[in-house]
Amino acid sequence: MTTLRSLLAPLSGLINLTEHPALDLPVTELSANSHACGPGSLFLGMPGTRVDGGEFWPGALQGGAIAALVSPEALAKCPPTAGECVMAAPDMAVACARVAAAFYGYPTRRLKLAGVTGTNGKTTTTHLIEFFLQQSQRPTALLGTLYSRWPGFQETATHTTPFAADLQKQLAQALAAGSEYAVMEVSSHALAQGRVKECEFACAVFTNLTQDHLDFHGTMEEYFAAKALLFEDHYLQGRAILNREDPYGRRLWERLGAEKAWSYGVGDPEADFYTEDLTYEPTGVKGTLVTPAGKFPFASPLVGQFNLANLLAALAAGVHFGLSAEEMLGALPQFPGVPGRMERVRVSADQDISVIVDYAHTPDSLENALKAARPFIPGRLICVFGCGGDRDRTKRPLMGKIGAQLADLAVITSDNPRTEDPGQILGDVIAGVPPAIDPWVISDRSEAIHRAIREAKPGDGVLIAGKGHEDYQILGTEKIHFDDREQAREALALRLSQRL
Repeated sequence: MTTLRSLLAPLSGLINLTEHPALDLPVTELSANSHACGPGSLFLGMPGTRVDGGEFWPGALQGGAIAALVSPEALAKCPPTAGECVMAAPDMAVACARVAAAFYGYPTRRLKLAGVTGTNGKTTTTHLIEFFLQQSQRPTALLGTLYSRWPGFQETATHTTPFAADLQKQLAQALAAGSEYAVMEVSSHALAQGRVKECEFACAVFTNLTQDHLDFHGTMEEYFAAKALLFEDHYLQGRAILNREDPYGRRLWERLGAEKAWSYGVGDPEADFYTEDLTYEPTGVKGTLVTPAGKFPFASPLVGQFNLANLLAALAAGVHFGLSAEEMLGALPQFPGVPGRMERVRVSADQDISVIVDYAHTPDSLENALKAARPFIPGRLICVFGCGGDRDRTKRPLMGKIGAQLADLAVITSDNPRTEDPGQILGDVIAGVPPAIDPWVISDRSEAIHRAIREAKPGDGVLIAGKGHEDYQILGTEKIHFDDREQAREALALRLSQRL
């Protein structure tokens, strides 16, 4: 039985603990949702960007919570009576993480945890690490953008990295289900907001850093500083794995040194893991992997040079965990891929055009996706893309320029406009298109996808970028069902019926 007093012990020095009868009551659950609180629960009122969740502590206590932990601002706005156990923590991120880790028994002290951070490549890299560990009969949990899953369990994710209470709970559940390893995408938001505090990482990967999320971080230096937190001693207990071909990765390498880090780079012979003799084919890439343990031939089903970088990062993590590079490469051809990451869409064996759906939603990832698709498309490359609303506006013209220059036909459309005017977003994207290029501008995303596939000639390819695995579109504050892959299949089926 965990009493409130013992649960709050790790917060010594962080909060002023006043004697209260509730301190000796057992805590049966943690909840950051005041409506979900029941008898025996401890309410964690997290401050948000728009609303301080701590202000809802009265509802939590009415629902049965024995106590609430909130920000000083929330406490001052609604002071408790003498009979109500409500405590204030100046740093709620630290307090929440410490309480959650203690309540769930510090699961990362018993799991071998790998964290992957970077602007692009986190999802594919974590899936590859999970795949290699599972192939070696090592039960593994995966937490990331698409879902949280472990043996006997899977659910769709709501955040790339869960908030502390949910994260510690999921790690404890994975451990209880038999997981020995866990692989987690670690977002810059999660690091900046302290969601992964009290997590101990046996391995941490840095993939790259390119422009994104400046609406949150402000500058690239602040963005990098958030990512770099993962490689500080209070998080990283083991080895760092860093991309030497990325300038920010090199900065981390210089900071950490060879004793703490391994490096990788697709074409960098000074890296610990790199490739030689590459051959690009319609079915993927072949070549030689060079590692500290020797050279190994490989054949990868993944498309594009950026996926070679993701593969190197995953292989290095696997070697760190004691896996054989030769055995991992032997299993690689069976890797099933990642939903919405350079995912090919087909409706028939005799389909006369290529259609690829990818999550690319930053300038760098859009450029990588277009360059990756080009070698496999003999005809024209048509790209359907847009930018999300209520997000970093400065990347929009950059994406407009990249899409227009690298595609033979750029089809600019809506992504998730959210509460912004879709026309304004399109205008921001179009502003980056060179004057000599005339893109199609079709606000309705469904129409844009259908017209692009209808326009394609035999041998052409259509890259639909921006949403990848997402099965929704956010219009205003409403989330409607929308899946690029479903739209593409519908358009391809119509195209096929017209050919017959």
